[in-house]
Amino acid sequence: MSRIERIDNKLSMIAKSKIIQLDEVQMSEGDVFLLCAGFENRALTVLERLICSGRTGFMIVIIKYLPYVKENRFEEIKKLCEQSKLKMVELTYDRHNPAGIGKEIIDILKKIKGHIYIDISAMSRLLIVQTIVALSRSSLGLKNVTILYVEALRYPPNYDEVKNVIEKNTPDSIYRTMFISSGVFEVTVVPELSSVGLQGQPIRLVTFPSFNAHQLAALRAELQPSSFSFIHGIPHLPENAWRPEAIKKLNHIEEILRREDMNASTFDYRETLDCLLTTYGTHGVMERLILSPIGSKLQTVAVGIFKSFLEDIQIAYPTPRTFVSPTDYTKGVRAIYSLCLQDFCI
Repeated sequence: MSRIERIDNKLSMIAKSKIIQLDEVQMSEGDVFLLCAGFENRALTVLERLICSGRTGFMIVIIKYLPYVKENRFEEIKKLCEQSKLKMVELTYDRHNPAGIGKEIIDILKKIKGHIYIDISAMSRLLIVQTIVALSRSSLGLKNVTILYVEALRYPPNYDEVKNVIEKNTPDSIYRTMFISSGVFEVTVVPELSSVGLQGQPIRLVTFPSFNAHQLAALRAELQPSSFSFIHGIPHLPENAWRPEAIKKLNHIEEILRREDMNASTFDYRETLDCLLTTYGTHGVMERLILSPIGSKLQTVAVGIFKSFLEDIQIAYPTPRTFVSPTDYTKGVRAIYSLCLQDFCI
């Protein structure tokens, strides 16, 4: 009798593509470009460069966010498309009611004959996972899908801000000083990312501690996990090397019992994927794994790939209640990167 290969083993054996830095963005007639109308500088970078290059014939899918944030750049993106005579389709993503967006995206993209480019730079982390999973499980698959990511020049908070918050060590100082988002609206679980795993097993929370300590606190309170797997993000730029230890202090990681700690690059998605596969292989049989994608955008791509293969993983996301100061978030543009997902066709 032939041995049936475990799906996690199959994923681990895939020769995973590297992220590539782009000198220019190229799209052809018949392709589609999906982007979100966020408020950061980098939200428009790829679109502006495509327009400046004179490329035409591709279609734009613009996702605008609810609840409304006045700094979001939907109208600006729409105007650019109209001026350049680019065909465009609008979608709305309600952060407080996000279920089903994957199907809406597929209903549009299934009519496309060309390549699918997805700009995750201004995309909600939950939406990144929903989009990748929806594509992977549709007739389209991931064969003709490329992720685009614009790296910002500066990411807040800076070292002095964090040091000040840690020294004060009060919830109020963290709320007012640190975060683009404040509080948690709810821990969101959408049907399309739910688990088919057995109920009644002890819960292991797998997540990425971040500067927003509210998110981990909300996950712990809502899910009541009995154990934890923390994937600590390691920045790829030397000037940000101080961040992992600061995040541990803000989240009081050392006080959390029954945990395991792993490290993975915030930039190289393959390291995160390896951590997730190790966690699944070690704990997936005896525990119910709930995975919360609150790490970097590229770590979240790894979560989307992982969930596409493993249906017994539950995704839970602490949706921010409000955005405190959108104009004080990332600044500038350092570089544009691409990642082709064709290796991950199920």
